[in-house]
Amino acid sequence: MGGNVFDSTSPIKKEHIKPTLEEFYKELSRVFPKAETYFSDSQMEKLGSVGKKDYSGDIDLALSFSAFKNIKNWGLDKNHIDQLFEKFAKRATKATKETLDTKATKEKLTKRAIITAMGEKIEEQSDILKIDLKSSAAGSIFFAFPQFDEQGNEIGKNVQIDVNVGDVDWLSFAYYSDEYKDNVKGLHRTQLMLSLFLIKGYSFSHNSGVTNKQTKKIVARNSKKAIELLNRLYGFKLDSETLQNYFELQKFLRSNLSKEELNKLYSAYIMILDRTRADIPLDLQNFWIKNQERLGLKGKFLPNDSKLKQYATVQ
Repeated sequence: MGGNVFDSTSPIKKEHIKPTLEEFYKELSRVFPKAETYFSDSQMEKLGSVGKKDYSGDIDLALSFSAFKNIKNWGLDKNHIDQLFEKFAKRATKATKETLDTKATKEKLTKRAIITAMGEKIEEQSDILKIDLKSSAAGSIFFAFPQFDEQGNEIGKNVQIDVNVGDVDWLSFAYYSDEYKDNVKGLHRTQLMLSLFLIKGYSFSHNSGVTNKQTKKIVARNSKKAIELLNRLYGFKLDSETLQNYFELQKFLRSNLSKEELNKLYSAYIMILDRTRADIPLDLQNFWIKNQERLGLKGKFLPNDSKLKQYATVQ
């Protein structure tokens, strides 16, 4: 759902997902033999639209951060992880000019250090687990891995597999995807929800929760708390079923927000999508056209078959 970071990957057929993941887990078990218990469908939950459609652009998986309570099980050097933590902490302090005294910040940097150490070990010990270490920094590990058919044969294509590390309940909520018509995908619902938090002064992380941008504290780490916060911020009576579906959420927002609030929300939302490798939902394409100049929309990342491609200022 985070978008493809490799040029060498292709969508995967629904029937090839299971055999591909079986081989993926085998290779991870070979690199991290003492952590083998975590490499299975029962421990790595599939996220988003994986397996719901004939083809999936990539495979998103969730792995609980609690799996790393004992890093010895992963064959990682604690001293090296501590060194990585200090290096990332210095960079973060220099970039933000803020102290790193919040629990959320320390957790984020610890997660990044562990993921980096994992990535380094994978690069050293595996020829078929291709990892993007540069992109694998904010709680997700991005792999390119061969696709396998039901007979266990490689089919000559790779697929991107993203392992998202965090709270599994939150990850399932953040990455949830219904089956949609038109050009709508799971990310459209999630980014719309993100925009609801954004215009009220909160940041939404797919991997960690909702953070108050002023206090830098995480205020919601699970779906229940996130929905309660939205209802408090807007005076809504929004339920989880409505929030899970893009079209139901749109219907709710158009009935419960003023014209001014809706315009502010859509402006923020469209600007986010303009920087995302995704099309603009059909029900908002007229809004995109009417507000292109005001919002400075470039359309750089629109797919070639988008109806808005003709308006793109950057090809």
